[in-house]
Amino acid sequence: MPLRFVALLAATTALVLGCALPASAGELQQSDRTLLTRLKQHTLWAVPSSRLAAERATNRRVRAVAGRIADDQARLDVALRAVADRLAITLPGEPTDQERVWADDIAADSGDEFDRAYVNRLRAEYGTLFGLASDVRAGTRDDDVRAFAQTAVDTALGHLTLLESTGLAETTSLLVSATEDNTLGVGDFVVGAVLVAVATVATFGLLRLLGTPGRTQPRTRR
Repeated sequence: MPLRFVALLAATTALVLGCALPASAGELQQSDRTLLTRLKQHTLWAVPSSRLAAERATNRRVRAVAGRIADDQARLDVALRAVADRLAITLPGEPTDQERVWADDIAADSGDEFDRAYVNRLRAEYGTLFGLASDVRAGTRDDDVRAFAQTAVDTALGHLTLLESTGLAETTSLLVSATEDNTLGVGDFVVGAVLVAVATVATFGLLRLLGTPGRTQPRTRR
């Protein structure tokens, strides 16, 4: 009996300690790391470009949208750094070379061309981020990453809607990749939306299933 008690105590202690300790970064999937890295690189160029658009855009609606995007992205970056710190992931300190080119191209334009370049480049980028965040949201094994990915999905979708509300979004802008290999198609955006829907339905179904055993069945009157 004492030996069984000691074994049980040891197992319980290990379980409690295992739940209390943060997840190891080694347990993350590559897609989790990719999302955090891509979002940080996006922030490093999109926020300055959005601040610039908030000042220089000719269209008043574009100025308002750009200011909102810059503020939202800065808040998302705070959550991003918190998740990365917990998982001991080092985030990049600079955007990619391609993102620098995008920022320079936008800044070099003026007038209506500036407004359109900003709106459509950001729209293409958020199309990519939406698909990536949706994929991570559906497949990650880390609860904190999943919660952050959901926030990223909501942010990307909200920014897509804001950019489209300017009336300057071109029908082909989501066909332009926001990555260097130019492989993003409109199908990627649709797949992302489907993943979000499937994840939502699955979560709701799981909650219903887990809640079923605890319910008391009503008594039938005789």
